[in-house]
Amino acid sequence: MSNRATKSFSLPLAVPLTAVLTLGLAATTASCGPPDMIRTPAAGLPRWEGRAVELFDDNIDPDAVGLTMEGLSPRSDIHLRARAQTADVVARLRVNTVTVDSVGDRQTYHIGVQVGVPTLTDAKLPDRSFELSVKSTSAAFGIVRSFDSRLKGHTFVGFIKRYTNDDGDSLIHWHLSADTAEVAAAVKEAVVLREISGS
Repeated sequence: MSNRATKSFSLPLAVPLTAVLTLGLAATTASCGPPDMIRTPAAGLPRWEGRAVELFDDNIDPDAVGLTMEGLSPRSDIHLRARAQTADVVARLRVNTVTVDSVGDRQTYHIGVQVGVPTLTDAKLPDRSFELSVKSTSAAFGIVRSFDSRLKGHTFVGFIKRYTNDDGDSLIHWHLSADTAEVAAAVKEAVVLREISGS
């Protein structure tokens, strides 16, 4: 994963959720290992399996990029609720970079995102930037390939969670939803429900 030193961007609470966000500039430092790896101890982290693969599916909701999607409203979406209640980071994410690596006929996109402050839930990770990998087998691959560099500057409500792999390394999986007031409200309601239930 590329470790990036960044200035976080902030969104005053009085500003509408769809307002233009002011960003800091990112400075790139040396990289180590695959871009979806976080080189931190993975002891105690869950495996990416079962329901986790549905919730943190490395996907982008079509309506988050302006494509028509008929589906549940965010408030009644049980996947969104579960993501909000279990993610390590839930925040507005702004896309800073989109790059692609090609090995033969296989492509992997790398989406560099910056975490907006304040986050929508209490963040369990201190990172203020992440690099999301989109392999040809990822659910989001078609969307990312179609939009490519046009994703730069786009904002999403992002859900990020750490898992461990067979080698004991820490890696991240994620989901990106539309950056709308309705999604943000659904996230906050999910957190309140978790607090009321005590889980």
